[in-house]
This record gives sequence, C-alpha cells and structure tokens, in this order.
Amino acid sequence: MSGRRITFEMLNIYVDGELDATAAAEVAQAVADDPSLAREVAALSRLRSAVAESIEAPPLSVPAPPSTGGRTAAIAASIGFALFVAGSVLMSTLDRGPGADWLARAWQMHRGWSIEGVTAQTRASLLLAKYVDAVPGAYVPDLSASRLTLVHVTAGPLAGQRRALLTGYRGTRGCKISLLVFPSLGALNKELSPFRDGNNEAYGWRAGPLDYVIMSDGMDTGRFRLLAENVRHTSRQHVPFDEQTRMALRESRDKSAPCLA
Repeated sequence: MSGRRITFEMLNIYVDGELDATAAAEVAQAVADDPSLAREVAALSRLRSAVAESIEAPPLSVPAPPSTGGRTAAIAASIGFALFVAGSVLMSTLDRGPGADWLARAWQMHRGWSIEGVTAQTRASLLLAKYVDAVPGAYVPDLSASRLTLVHVTAGPLAGQRRALLTGYRGTRGCKISLLVFPSLGALNKELSPFRDGNNEAYGWRAGPLDYVIMSDGMDTGRFRLLAENVRHTSRQHVPFDEQTRMALRESRDKSAPCLA
C-alpha cells in the first residue's frame, strides 16, 4: 500500500463501489490486513442492504422486454445475487474469524491489574524471570526515561492457542501503561494502528513474528503517541532508547498533564 490512511469516508465509497481501481485495491488490501476495517466494511455492507430493502421503488410503466432479454436479465440478476451472498459470507467470516475478539481480551488484561495494588518497587529482572519464556523473542523496553517503572508482569491466553505477555508500568503521577506482546494474529501491520476504549487509548503494530499493543489509562494524547512511536521503534530494533529519545520522552512527560487514571 501507499501508506495512505484508510478513512471512514473511503470505506463508504469503497462499499458503494465508486473508488477507482487503484484506490479500491489499496482499501481491499487494508481490509485484508486489519480485522477492525473488515468489521467496518461488513457493517457498512449490512447497512447498505438494510437501507436498500427498506426503500420501496416507485412503480414504472415500461414495455415488456423480449423473452431473450428477460432471460438475460434474470441470469444477470442471479449472478449479482450470488456475488452479493458470497461477499456477505466473506465479510461475515472476516468479522467473526479466529482472534476477532483479541482486542477486547487485551483491554480485559489491561484492566485486570491496578497500580494501587503495587506496594513496592520490584526489580524488573525479577519480575520478568518467571515469564521470560511465555512469548519467545518478546522485547520489553525500559521506560524509565518517561518516568514509568515496570511493576507488573503476567502472561495469559489471548486468542486461540496464543498467549500474551503483559508488562505493566506505573508512573509517578497516576499513569498506568500496559504493553502486550503475542504471536502475530495477522491483525496488525508495521505502522501504528490506534484504538480507543472510553478515555483510554492504545496503539498496536507488528514487529517480525510478534504483535505489540501498548495501552494507557488517561495519559496525555501527545505524550502517549510519542511513547508508542518510540516503543514501536525499539521493539523492531531490539535496542534501548538513544539519548536523544530519552530526552524527548523526559521533556514530553514534564510538559504534559498528570494522568486521569
């Protein structure tokens, strides 16, 4: 793809069949790569069908077509209906395929731990030791430059046979961050994909064979975006933040408002 952001308006036009061939191919690829887009397309398709069925066409007085023309029209209508049914089945499959509810489970894991329950700072190495083999190859970053300390680590089922490693960070001003790492479901791409749950934000991306999702409770939007971008970069490179990045994260933290959590 060209990297163009797929907007809701583009999806509307795509469902209406009014995109040019190049743009339609881009949207189709994005829908194939992103289950959330596939669900939107499926919902729009169902909405279009419901609207079409609810509109009663005005009566038209037209001459009866020749018998051969009627047969041709009937065949065309049958083919069109078959294509519509096939498309609906495909979208339904995309909408309810394996792992389609992974994001809901990710939010559940994020909400499942609390910074209020952390009574003492524990060394990150000790926290990770028990779960180091939960997701082989997972990279867990040091976020101390952003005044975030690793205080919670767990692993649990996410979707199907896949397990997710969750690392939880606590800030000095009420911030709570979760980073989930799990074998790729094919739902994310290399660039950041945004998600939201009320006041909470999340970004997901793919790095090699693994998917990463970083989730926050009420962190300043600009600060969280900067943090997500740099965690994505370090997860792909498996290297710590450089000094310039550390300074940018510290400055972003100092200039932002306390978290809402």
